[in-house]
Amino acid sequence: MDPDVVNVTWRAMREYFPHRGLAYHVHALPEHGIVYVKNPKAACSTVLLWMDRLHTGDYDFSPENVHTDNRLPKVAEVGRRRIARMLSGEGYSFTFVRDPLRRFQSAYLDKIVNSDRWRGQIQVALGQDPDPERPVSLDEFVAGVERQDPIGEMDPHWRPQHINVMTDLISYDHIGRIETFEDDLETIRKATGLPEVPVEVRNRAKGDAVADTFTDRPDLEERVRAIYARDFEIFGY
Repeated sequence: MDPDVVNVTWRAMREYFPHRGLAYHVHALPEHGIVYVKNPKAACSTVLLWMDRLHTGDYDFSPENVHTDNRLPKVAEVGRRRIARMLSGEGYSFTFVRDPLRRFQSAYLDKIVNSDRWRGQIQVALGQDPDPERPVSLDEFVAGVERQDPIGEMDPHWRPQHINVMTDLISYDHIGRIETFEDDLETIRKATGLPEVPVEVRNRAKGDAVADTFTDRPDLEERVRAIYARDFEIFGY
């Protein structure tokens, strides 16, 4: 990659995460020359654990929540400017994406059906009083997401992926897909000369439980496709 083509700064990246810590979404291993930008609901847990094992050499490490309990270097340790330079071409940058429909379904099941933490966001978007005890239907979820501003209001778990991974700002060395995860991870490993470490796949196929919903609701599928039209275009789904 030509570092003159992309000029990534921490301030520019912060524009994509006005209400959430950017440090939570970018992880760099300078000793290995790699930098990863998280895209929620697209194999984040699996990639973070793989990177932790790369960094520590502890292949038995398997915390319940690798997002909070990993031992990866903090942004403050690596330095914002160094990470920005790595994303501008000094490092090997990568991320992972997912079929937008499957990702949307997974977000609904995991964050709305099986959790009450995020329901209030959708209810507020619909003009309702937030009540985490009240279920949110798939129709309501679609309608609520449609009304949210992608950058300022959408949660990263269902926000368009091209915004999460900042494709207008970052020119990646590799954008993998979770549908071909093993092959893509091997491509990254070989390109960077990384050692082989055990990969523990986490949270697989949570979206399958609602995968048939759109089969009987082409109207909802069409609306969801419209929300993520840019993702379909950029990532070729």
